[in-house]
Formats: sequence, C-alpha cells, structure tokens
Amino acid sequence: MTRHCAPLRLFRSRGFTLIELLVVISIIAVLISILLPALSLAKEQGKKTVCMSNLRQVGSAMGLYLSDGNDNLPFTYIHQTFNNTNYFYPGTDIYSSYSWGGQRAPRPDPGENNADFALVPPELRPLNKFLAKGVIGKADVKVTRCPGDISSLSPTIGFGPAPIENEDVKSSWEAFGTSYSINWFFIEDPLIPEMVTDQVVGGNSFDKHLLFWGRRVLGANVGGLGSEFVIMWENQCDQLFVGANEKGKGRRGPGWHKKFSFHTMLFLDGHVEHRYFDTRYSVRPGWRIWNFRRNIPLGQ
Repeated sequence: MTRHCAPLRLFRSRGFTLIELLVVISIIAVLISILLPALSLAKEQGKKTVCMSNLRQVGSAMGLYLSDGNDNLPFTYIHQTFNNTNYFYPGTDIYSSYSWGGQRAPRPDPGENNADFALVPPELRPLNKFLAKGVIGKADVKVTRCPGDISSLSPTIGFGPAPIENEDVKSSWEAFGTSYSINWFFIEDPLIPEMVTDQVVGGNSFDKHLLFWGRRVLGANVGGLGSEFVIMWENQCDQLFVGANEKGKGRRGPGWHKKFSFHTMLFLDGHVEHRYFDTRYSVRPGWRIWNFRRNIPLGQ
C-alpha cells in the first residue's frame, strides 16, 4: 500500500505594512504624551516635598534658636559680640534677609560684595548651628537649598520663571547663599504709625530698626497668632510681595514648583504650607506678612 504525503509548505512571516507601523508609532506617541506629564508632575511633587521638609527643619532650628536665650527674630542677628557689645560682620553695609543661614553666596551680583550674604561665613549665621553643626568655611548647608530654585529674578507675569538656559540668570542659592529669605515686610506695616516714620531701607542704621521691631514681632505673635504670621518663604516671594497691601496692590507670579501663585511658606509657629498665596495682598484669611492687625496689643 502506497502512502501519499502532503507536500511540505514553507511559511514566510509577513512584515508590518506601512499603515500598521504608523498605527504602532501613533500609539506609542500617545502613551508617551500621557506618561510624560505624570512623570513631570511626580518629579515636581518630589521637589516640593523636599522644599517643605527644608523649611520645616528651618522652623525647628528657629525654635531652638529662640529657646537658646535669644529674644529676637533670626534675621535681626548679631554676627559678633565683644566686651558685651554687639557688632555686625566687619565690612558689611548691606543687611539682607538672607544671611540667617546657608553659606556665603557663590555668585553674588557685582556691586554686592559688601553685602552680608557675600561676606558672612556660615559659622556665624545664627541658624546654622542648629541646621548643620560644625559647618565652616565654604561648606554648603544643603537644607537651605530648594531643588526647585531656578532663579534669583522676579518672574514676569504670563511668561513663567526666568529661563535657566541663560547663564547670567543665577539661582537664589547662587546669588544669596540660600533659596529662602526671611520676611521683613512687617517693618513697613502702616497700621503702626511709628513703624512708618522709622522706616530705613538698607544702610548702617538698619540694625536698630531690626533689633527693636524684631522683639516687638515676637511679643505680638504669642499663642495662636504665630500660626498666621509668615516668617520665611521661597525667595521668589520676597520680590512678588513688594508693594503688597490690604487693597491688593502687589503682584502675582509662578512659584518654584510650577504652579501659578502657589508658594511654600514657613509660619512663625513652625508649621509649613504649600498652597495658593495671593501675593498682591499683605493680609488674607489665615495668613499675613505684616506683623500686627488692628486691635492687637504690641508686645513689650
């Protein structure tokens, strides 16, 4: 009996057609467009978390500073004390809101080499002893550096943060030695007549105003009031709040974490918030940058 075998057939795999290839590429492109914003959001969320953690540590250091026998705010610092006499750092004639902590500014602007943030070494900055014990010389105090800090310039409304590809645009950390600045707008509080008449912007006489009003701030913000008074913020706010008042004469801009009018701020009681802050105003429900409100007695 003869058996007949079916002829062996060789099968060749069929390649993608052009249309199928384009469909696959389109699907991949759609997936990437969906995933990239999510990844970017997650990355920014991580930066925001680090920023808030930094300011919480600064708030804890501020509490230790005040518990260590200091009766003033951290930016009303004295750099040196000899024979019971207080002195600012030699050669300094620009007192800023930056040398409360951090390091000497790595890249200060020309003409600001006599500023405290360019001169004062980290070992003499009042909060560093609680933030980075033993820091000395040019050491970096990492907790004072926000990962979202991209510019020391005030942002332009409608155009986002200053471009980082421009090498002339420094981060706040590069320009000032820290990403965070202390609020001292309370010196301009129009609710207190003697504050208005005593205003001095910069110069060697600024120390008496800081020392005097710094104590008054602490005296007036006891108890629950400290939870409303903003003491420190991401440095971008230091410029956005210029001109702010109760009638909304300031301006707004994007924060360092890529949301318009969302900023990270430290309050005098030590808690931190990252939320919407309308920087056109000096006083809003739940927060204020001026020290006093009407009918609140001044401290002694």
